[in-house]
Amino acid sequence: MQQNTSELTSQAETLFRSYMKAEGLRCTSERIDVLQEIYRADTHLDADEIYVRLRQQGTGISRATVYHTLDLLFRINLVTRIDLGHHHTHYEKTLGVANHLHIVCQRCGKVSEAASGQLAGMVESLSAEKGFTLGSFSLQVFGECRDKEACAGRAAGSAAD
Repeated sequence: MQQNTSELTSQAETLFRSYMKAEGLRCTSERIDVLQEIYRADTHLDADEIYVRLRQQGTGISRATVYHTLDLLFRINLVTRIDLGHHHTHYEKTLGVANHLHIVCQRCGKVSEAASGQLAGMVESLSAEKGFTLGSFSLQVFGECRDKEACAGRAAGSAAD
């Protein structure tokens, strides 16, 4: 059963606080804000997007705190880093998220997600062959949208940003 966003966020926050305490690190409200922003998001965010969103909400956070917090969250597997071909790293929550792949249009940047039991089985098999126990995975596949007209419109819109 899929858990709701607030349950996942609460679980992630509990894990993060426990890790920070065990490591003797301060668990500031700004660090919790970064975690919550990622777990609330329904999209892949980069560090600057997280920073801007939190500043717009009135949080007095620095870019350095965002980057350091993302590194901590990655280290304890609460977020994953994703290269979507946009020349910078995006982040995605991992807790409660099934292994999946990202299909990215190279022209307009549209990202679609797909889960596949068959793909998961293949990745697990390949990992075992190489002597690894599979944890989680996120795979990126690049191509072009089928609907060239809609794709061209999205590409023009993103170029104007």
